[in-house]
Amino acid sequence: MDTAELGLLVADLRTEGSDLAEVEVKRAAEGFPENLAPTLSAFGNTPGGGLIIFGLDEKSGFEARGVYDVAACQQAVAAAARNSVSPPLTVTTTSLTFEQAQIVVAEIGELPSTSKPCRARSNNRAYLRSYDGDYPISELEEQAFLASRETPRFDQQEVTEASIDDLDEELVASYVSSCYSTSTALQRFPREEVLFRTGVLVGEDRKPSIAGILALGSYPQQFFPNLVIQASVSPGPQDPPGTRAVDARRFDGPIPVMLDEALRWVNRNTRTRIRFGRDGHGRDEPEYPAEAVRELLSNALVHRDLGPHALGEAITLRLENSQLVLSNPGGLWGLTTARLGQTGVTSARNGFLVRICQNVRYSGELRVVEALASGIPTVLRSVQQAGMVPPRFHDQGIRFAVLMPNHALLAEDDLRWLSVVTNGIALSDVQRHVLVAMRHGETWTNKTLRDAFPMDSRDATRTFAGLVEEGLAQARGERGGRVYELAEDLDEDSIEPPPMDLIDEADLPETTVAILEALRSKPLTMNEIQEATGLTYRQAQYALARLRETGRVNLDGGRGQRNSLYSLAT
Repeated sequence: MDTAELGLLVADLRTEGSDLAEVEVKRAAEGFPENLAPTLSAFGNTPGGGLIIFGLDEKSGFEARGVYDVAACQQAVAAAARNSVSPPLTVTTTSLTFEQAQIVVAEIGELPSTSKPCRARSNNRAYLRSYDGDYPISELEEQAFLASRETPRFDQQEVTEASIDDLDEELVASYVSSCYSTSTALQRFPREEVLFRTGVLVGEDRKPSIAGILALGSYPQQFFPNLVIQASVSPGPQDPPGTRAVDARRFDGPIPVMLDEALRWVNRNTRTRIRFGRDGHGRDEPEYPAEAVRELLSNALVHRDLGPHALGEAITLRLENSQLVLSNPGGLWGLTTARLGQTGVTSARNGFLVRICQNVRYSGELRVVEALASGIPTVLRSVQQAGMVPPRFHDQGIRFAVLMPNHALLAEDDLRWLSVVTNGIALSDVQRHVLVAMRHGETWTNKTLRDAFPMDSRDATRTFAGLVEEGLAQARGERGGRVYELAEDLDEDSIEPPPMDLIDEADLPETTVAILEALRSKPLTMNEIQEATGLTYRQAQYALARLRETGRVNLDGGRGQRNSLYSLAT
């Protein structure tokens, strides 16, 4: 970490008014803080670890007070990481001068899964990180950590109270037929032997396995009531006060049935969006790419934790106003979120269940799992082709969540504008969407960015820093009021105007339609347009520039002059 990144992070802490999930602040002006072990334990158990910043005072608005002694503080945190927790943690420290004070930043490394959980030696308790603090893990959470130390085999455990009669005959017939068509080695075995050889049946008595019951069972919830998908829609502004959820559903049955019904539910509860092509015409596209939703649901169903500590937890699916949130018990197994989506990278928590589901079909001919290591790459490719930002993956070690924002697809003129102003500059998908929103007059803070594009504070800081460094955005304000907006020297007049004259008025952006409606009665000044439409100056300026360039609006006077009037072209 350098001084510039620390400055952005501290500004965001001041805006937030508290510590963050991945950042803990400690006052260390008079000496090394006591009882650091819970925080060290929590970061050691958290995927990606975390940061501890020494020398800021949270009670005085994160004022830089400095540390008592830089070298002594660095030595003390290294000693605490070795001696106050078990197993010991790796820590990297950096000393920086910030606001004329000496600050120490310690980066705490995550423990490997084979060594978790990390415990505080003083009380032998293990901790996890919440939004701005540390909490002791529960007994079930501890069992989940311990179970992850070895290769999971829970999907191969026998369901003792079940029999082959508890398998769905139609699903079994389709499954065996698929096995025969994909494996010449299995073709020489009779049906029941195929079920045994592929892990659907296990043991001397050939009872169904958990994997077999989940994938092919007539009603798996007879034996595991909570192996379901709990779905709900967040209430909207039109719903009665106190409404907690809309269209709450519980999807049960075998995996192919749950997958099919959940996909239909998402389709029913989401909208289509208009995307403009090069011909200027709008086309309906789904709010979330169907292929991406299918792969995410399939992954949650086949990779969820099936250990005894997790059988009481359901997969949760929630449609919020700005995103789809899918969560399942059990963190990633054998890889990190950074490696998700890389070609050829795969690691299955439930190896037999995944292989079984490669021969299980839903909605006729569609496989539950198409191929190993293909799910997340398919998701990323689908959202990229739709012009959307990629989903955010959050691994807490014992639970895994996917957050997919439903931001509007980038319009063709926005893509053209981006190609001009970012010529030769490599931006992330999130930065591209943020920059387009800035073009339309929006301003951003660290918190609004994290709310819109789920990420941690450090990622949000880096997102803005990259835009500022490239001269595309600028920061305004200090301490608790820092906002980011489009750089002033990005001249909208220098950008090739979009072919708005080809677009029907019904398909125009809402800001543009609002201005046209306001001007129908009489010519208006810029201030009057803002009052009539509720738009910001930059939003109105941008929309009026487009309307003038396409001949829909005339300007009587000079741009920027207070008494200049805008009127509809006749």
